[in-house]
Order: sequence, then structure tokens, then C-alpha cells
Amino acid sequence: MRVMIATVPHPSHFYTLVPYAQALQNAGHEVVVAAPPGAEPALVAAGLTAVSNGVPTPLTPANLRKVGVPDLEKMDRFADAFELDDATRDRWDAFYQFFAFNNRMSIPTEPQATLDGLVDFAKAWKPDLVLWENWFQFGAIIARASGAAHARILISPDYGAWSLELYAQKGNDAVAAIGGNPIVEDLEPVAKRYGVEIDDDLLLGQLTIDPLPRELRMSENITAAPVRAIPYNGGAQKPEWLYGRPAKRRIALTLGLSNRLWQVDGDPRLPKLLAAVGELDVEVIATVTEQQLKQVETIPDNVQVVDYVPLIQLLPTCDAIISHGATGTFWAAHSAGIPQIILDTDEKHRMIWSGDGDNISVSNADRHGDSWVCAKYMTDHNAGIRVNHQTESVEEIRAKIDALLTDPAYREGAKALHKAWADRPSPAELIPELVRLVERHQAQVPADLQ
Repeated sequence: MRVMIATVPHPSHFYTLVPYAQALQNAGHEVVVAAPPGAEPALVAAGLTAVSNGVPTPLTPANLRKVGVPDLEKMDRFADAFELDDATRDRWDAFYQFFAFNNRMSIPTEPQATLDGLVDFAKAWKPDLVLWENWFQFGAIIARASGAAHARILISPDYGAWSLELYAQKGNDAVAAIGGNPIVEDLEPVAKRYGVEIDDDLLLGQLTIDPLPRELRMSENITAAPVRAIPYNGGAQKPEWLYGRPAKRRIALTLGLSNRLWQVDGDPRLPKLLAAVGELDVEVIATVTEQQLKQVETIPDNVQVVDYVPLIQLLPTCDAIISHGATGTFWAAHSAGIPQIILDTDEKHRMIWSGDGDNISVSNADRHGDSWVCAKYMTDHNAGIRVNHQTESVEEIRAKIDALLTDPAYREGAKALHKAWADRPSPAELIPELVRLVERHQAQVPADLQ
């Protein structure tokens, strides 16, 4: 069958989809990966066929602001009208500021050659199946416009489906007076432009491919196929210092790739973290940039700073990882079977914009949008520890790291989660279900529309 995989052109998104594309391709199916421009070199390097159209728009604060930044006052009014408790409010703030904003940024309401070209290609190529990541619902529009079956792939907690359930369960007159679900409102003019109606099938897919542990899914009423999340970080030559196991216990320290776009004044988490590990008898590999280190006065002797090394190469040599708690890093650590220290704070998710013209900047809270849910999952399963760098001292953080390394219970907890991860079907084992989805769809669609 012909399969199109639709994604936004950012590594933290399309890297997650590469194992599905490779599995389908290796099984003999014809596969293309379609995205707005920017991802082509990395996709081609993965042995995949890339499809794009138009000219890439640089991912800068000024360009992001043009699509309409999140209205925090409106977000707060929605939360009050929904009467959200603290835990649900955390989900709402992350959904409104990150998921819904990304949806608007990736799928502009006005006509775009970068999107029109993908639809035109699909109509000519006629895929049997479109797989789309849950942060790029335009994939569903491509499928509808070309007559293909389609399925969603979760690359993070399912904020989209959760928001639909929130509006259905807790919507009221006060909510309606403020507005509708922002992802639906932003998608409506785009769907209309391509002659597509918005319904649950379009928003949720005919099937959801779900690599998430049940506690991380968030949504309830979806048809889901479990799958194992296979980490992919791109190809790279393995450095000699990663050939074997280190003499000392090794900790990986990473704060993600996306944060590097915003932290022009340094990452405020690093001073305490490096001071904490500097007094431990361990080796630390910190995958951070010179810019992220701006607030650090001294790098301890036991810390090796590396701008970038693929986690799939680094983590198998490590005893633990300290991270920002993004889902991609979380899965990579799962696949390595190591305990995790996840950085998370008690502050509200806030995206603060400032400046005008070309001097626009944006700052986020010192926590990732997924950190709260990933940290809870690891602590609930005794496979990791949550660290709040804002309230905990260097000594307290050091004690937590030392406990994670010395208490065998954490290693056993991580091994149990690794087994649960390994027991899920691989992307290759999922293919027969995708073939059945296509067969059911084609049986219902008139031949002239296929």
C-alpha cells in the first residue's frame, strides 16, 4: 500500500515518526514523509522519501508572534468557567499555550503554498493511508481530501482528544460565552478551504496509534492500538569514549533541543544541577550548548560538556538520566531501562512575550509542558525522582541524585517499566492492523473517490 506520513518539520516531532516509516518501508510498502519545508535533509538521511512544497519560515519569536500568541487572560477566563481543579488546570494551561498554539502555527488559516502543495501531491499520488502525528492535524485534512484512510500517532500526551472531552463533559454557558475549543476554531477555516467537514473522525483519526503508558494518555474515548515507541535521534558517528562502559557511574544530563531556541540568556536550571553533581563520584555527560551555560560560573571537573550526542548512543552507557521531562527523552530513557530524574516545578505554565518588531522575545516557565505528567509516572512506579530546582537546595538535589544511584529499588522500577515497554508491539507488528484499517475504509468508499 501507499502510505503518507504527515508531520511538522521539527526534529522533536518527525524523529518520533521515522521508525514507523522505516518499518513500513522495510515491509515493502511505498512510503513518503510529507511536511512543510525544513525537514528534507534529515528525512533523506534516514533513507526516506521527503515531500514538501514552498519556502520554509524561520522559527523565530517574531514569526511565531505573527500567527497570534496565546491570550493568557482568555486562557484564565476559560479555566474559571470550566471550574478546573489544580491538576486539571495544569493540563489546560499546557494545552492552551503549547498544543493549541502549535496547531495554529503549523496550520495557518490563510492559504499557504507549504500546505496546498501537500494536498495537491496527495490527490495526484493517491495514498491508501495517511499517518499523522497528533500535533499536525492537517494530516487528517490531507487524507480526507485525497480519499485515504488515516490514523493518528501520539507523540506526546493526548491534549487534543482530552480537550474535546473537556468541552463535552464540562462545557457550559459561561464557557460558550468565551468561545469554543481553539483547535476546532482554528482548524475550521482550513478544513473549509479544502472542502472537508470537521468531525470526530477528522480530529481523532480512524485509529490512534498509542505508544503511551495508559497513565500518560489523558484521553478516554478513543480507539487505540498500543505500540512500542522506538527512539530515533538521527545518524551520527559514534565517539570513541562511547565504545565501552565508563569506569565510574555515568549520568546523562539533557534539557532538550527545543529549549535552545529560547534560552538566549542561559538555562537557569544548570547552575544548581551542575553544582549538585559536581560533588558526586560520578561522570556526567551534559548535552548542552555554550549559550545554555551562560549562567554557570564553573563547570565541575567530572562534567563533560557535549553540544550534541544521540541519546540512543549515550543512554545505554548510563546509570541514570537528568532531563527536562519531554516525552521523546522520556521514551529514550525507557528504551535504555535506566532511572530518570525529571525536572519539574510548581509554577504555572506561562509563555511570556515581550518586545516589538525584530526585538521580540519569548520566555517559558522553567518546566516542560510534559514534565508534570512524566515526573508523576516515574515517581508512581518508583523508577525515578522529581526535582524542583526552584525550591530545593543544591544539597537536597545532590541527595536525591545519590539516592537514585544507590538505592536498587529505582533500578528495579526502571527495569519493570522497560519490560512493559518491550512487551508492546513494535511498529512492524502494527502493520497488519493498518492494512485492515485501509481495507475497511476502501470497502466503504466509492471506487471513484479512492
